[in-house]
Amino acid sequence: MDKYCKVLIVEDEFIMRQGMKHMMDWEKEGFQIVGEASNGQEGLLLTEKLKPHIILADIVMPVMDGIEFSEIIGKRFPDIQFIVLSSYDKFDYVKSTLLNGAVDYILKPMINPELLIRTLKKAADRIPGFTFPVSGEASFESRAERILLGYHTEADSREFAEIFPYYLYRLLAVDLKRLCGSSKSEQNRARSLVEDYFAREELFASLHVFIDESILCTVINYRVKNEGEMLQAVQTLSDRMNKLYPQSLMVLSRKFSELNHMRDIYMQEIQTEIGSGFYSDKNLIISKEIREVKELDRFEFEKYVEHLSRKRYQDALKMFEDYTEYAWANHMEERVMKNLTKNLLYNYLMEIEKYSVKSENLKEQYFQEIDAAQRIEEYQRMIRKITGEIRQILEGIGEKEDHRIMEIRKFVEGHYMEPLELSDIAERFNFNYSYLSAYFSQTTKEGFSEYLNKIRIKEACRLLVETDSSISEVGGCVGYGEHSYFCRVFKKITGETPSSYRRRVRKSI
Repeated sequence: MDKYCKVLIVEDEFIMRQGMKHMMDWEKEGFQIVGEASNGQEGLLLTEKLKPHIILADIVMPVMDGIEFSEIIGKRFPDIQFIVLSSYDKFDYVKSTLLNGAVDYILKPMINPELLIRTLKKAADRIPGFTFPVSGEASFESRAERILLGYHTEADSREFAEIFPYYLYRLLAVDLKRLCGSSKSEQNRARSLVEDYFAREELFASLHVFIDESILCTVINYRVKNEGEMLQAVQTLSDRMNKLYPQSLMVLSRKFSELNHMRDIYMQEIQTEIGSGFYSDKNLIISKEIREVKELDRFEFEKYVEHLSRKRYQDALKMFEDYTEYAWANHMEERVMKNLTKNLLYNYLMEIEKYSVKSENLKEQYFQEIDAAQRIEEYQRMIRKITGEIRQILEGIGEKEDHRIMEIRKFVEGHYMEPLELSDIAERFNFNYSYLSAYFSQTTKEGFSEYLNKIRIKEACRLLVETDSSISEVGGCVGYGEHSYFCRVFKKITGETPSSYRRRVRKSI
């Protein structure tokens, strides 16, 4: 009989999976999460391999959604209990999964430990031939994971006395994502290689914890006198990994003697060194001491967004380039830098989408390239390639903008005698008001009102010389309803009153 009721989580949102994983002590409640998948197709492969008792699955997922997944599970594995995860607006889909044999559903916004346990136990009661464990005890791996991730604040050495008999500890972390990319099968192969290697070691004990779906963290427990052998064993493992995976990166923490320090060591050393490994060509980094992480200047996101909203695309791109240069010059942690880069690119591409730029395709392409970069040199080449491509896009946008601006100028020259407001023109030509205002200020070195007045006064000068219309009539013909205002504007631009201008020019003719 299985010690635990085995559960498979199939959910495309990483944060949701993490939330459920750490919402409760699963093994203490008699359950064990045996696997995770991000879509129905991955879930199907894991189901065949792991034979879970219960599947927790979202309705809306890429590749294969929850409805199709539940239908296949119901036909192939009728004894597996299926629990649906759904949002409020997807509730109609739940009906289909219930018809396919789902035991129950949970609304994701309402999920909490009590509801989750109650629903799981309801499903466990329906498993043919399964006796639900009376009480469960969390595995060492589960306890260590919760400690490293901060869900348990204290670690008692007595909890782990059964597997850790020695005095000293170190943490060894392998970045599996850097090693193998997103290939789950390759990640599992690399993980097995590390675990099998330590299983053959007799001089020290080990425990393996898989964190955030990318970091395999091994707790190594050893005698003081075996320090040298332990370091040599880690070096040998690193050499073997490097032959199979040239991009491999392993980080070994400094030694410590209290498990209570495990969380701090992981946060201050392992995470920091893995992030800095992006800037190093080493395959094994051995931490000597806790490094002080330099606090970097914040990116001026508000200014960046303002540039984009005002269509100052070159200024926004310059900000992006300057800050990425600053980030890698100051060794910003890899994950933070990549997430920031993707966020800035997302906002940029969404803004230029209105010019028929296929931003969705570009986002997917650029984000994949960002995630795939393993070393800083590769990342720098990729960022410079992206900014070069964006500049080419901007050149095309600039040509379109110049054409539209020419249309606006023609419109103003043909309708100057009418009441014209910049806001009406911006709306008519589907332009941002602030951008259009800034454009006239930059290109004509004056505001829209001044630009319009010059056109009107130029035409007024022609009418004053070529016709015998009164001053007031000329003002009305070029768009000025008030005689006095027309005279003030005319004198401001020409330096003369309309009547003196007429006398002077006619006399000279």
